[in-house]
Amino acid sequence: MENVNDIQDAQSTQDTDNNIEPKTLVCVRFPALPLSYIFDAKGMDLQIGDLVLVNTEAGLSVAKVIGSPSPDEASGLGEIKPVLRKLSDEDRQKLADIREKEEECFRFCHERITARGLPMKLTRVEQMFDGSKTTFYFVAEGRVDFRELLKDLVEKYRTRIELRQIGSRQESAMLGGIGSCGREVCCSVYLTSFQRISVKMAKNQNMTLNPSKISGLCGKLKCCLAYEKESYANLIDNLPKPGKKVFLEQGEAVVVSINIINQTFVAKLTDRRFIKSTVSDILTEEEYTKLSELKAAENARVKEQQRADQRREQPAEGASDQNRPRGKRKRSSRSRNSRRRRSKPE
Repeated sequence: MENVNDIQDAQSTQDTDNNIEPKTLVCVRFPALPLSYIFDAKGMDLQIGDLVLVNTEAGLSVAKVIGSPSPDEASGLGEIKPVLRKLSDEDRQKLADIREKEEECFRFCHERITARGLPMKLTRVEQMFDGSKTTFYFVAEGRVDFRELLKDLVEKYRTRIELRQIGSRQESAMLGGIGSCGREVCCSVYLTSFQRISVKMAKNQNMTLNPSKISGLCGKLKCCLAYEKESYANLIDNLPKPGKKVFLEQGEAVVVSINIINQTFVAKLTDRRFIKSTVSDILTEEEYTKLSELKAAENARVKEQQRADQRREQPAEGASDQNRPRGKRKRSSRSRNSRRRRSKPE
């Protein structure tokens, strides 16, 4: 087992006064945890994807560099632990041996879970780099009495054992997989925390509320629903909600559906016609009242003009009727029949 103090003494080159030399901070991520932690690189040239050795509360552990923290993330932090070193060839060989040991621990623990009939699903086994602790991650619907299982593991490996229950989202982050988008799930690639996802996010994005469409491999709502949450929230605030009455140039209408991306909506007029409009077409009640009064005045003016034109045209039409030659007056069939009866000889 490596001595942590010796490693820190060998790798520490920083002055006692931290204000003399600025700290180079990096964000690292552990294989079994979808969270990022900030460490002091101690001036080392670390690139994204490098494997480094860090000292945690549980012991020595291997982590992957995922980037640099923002000023907001770095502000307000207390004591920041240093990165001990980048993994050497010997460290990588030792890490490979640890991975084989983790697989053997996984098989043994799975056998004991099956033999004891425990309602739990083993997800992952993680062993610290210095071998001081082995953690078994499992998923279960409720509380599980694993005391007998813990005795079996301690008797087998003679080291510190921890059985940690996790949720389905953490399980997906550990195991990984391919999502419905065709890419590897975000939680196992770059997400450093789990946001709270709600159905309202899917509603704001006009998504079909089908559980198979909006749920990820973990069975929970997809994390990607939160990516454009703020954009959709800002866009949807500009649009009227379905069912709301609006005033348009064509008349009063009720909003039927909205298109958030195009910033348009479909409304139903009082005469049951559907019209597609934009937000800029919506009038206030005062504007609509003034427009209605102007339209009524315009219609009255047009009707008055039409009546005036008709009055001017009536004399001319009368004169033309007087000059028009009259034709032969047609007699009715009743008159013709009476004449025929009178003309018959008796």
